[in-house]
Amino acid sequence: MKISFAQNLSDARLMADAVKAHEEELVKDGMPSDTVEVLEGCIKALSDLDTKQEKLKAELKSTTSSLNSRLAELSQVMTSSRQRVKLALPKEQWKEFGITASR
Repeated sequence: MKISFAQNLSDARLMADAVKAHEEELVKDGMPSDTVEVLEGCIKALSDLDTKQEKLKAELKSTTSSLNSRLAELSQVMTSSRQRVKLALPKEQWKEFGITASR
């Protein structure tokens, strides 16, 4: 089973706290002395990146909403324009406007 991002971060925090509490014993047994600093650095970096990612997701949703609104507006203008061209000009000229449909 795949572990979630939040669970990974929680596990890492727990590990860092426990290593810090038992650092002397673990270093004697061969654990690098900078393990706590490395863990805390990774946790901080991941937390910062997660915050940045969430901000970008929110920005993406907002931008997508704006894009969809503008696309709907374009669709309305194009429909109206096609209708006007079809009413005002003979069928032979419609192709100039990109209109291939018939009346």
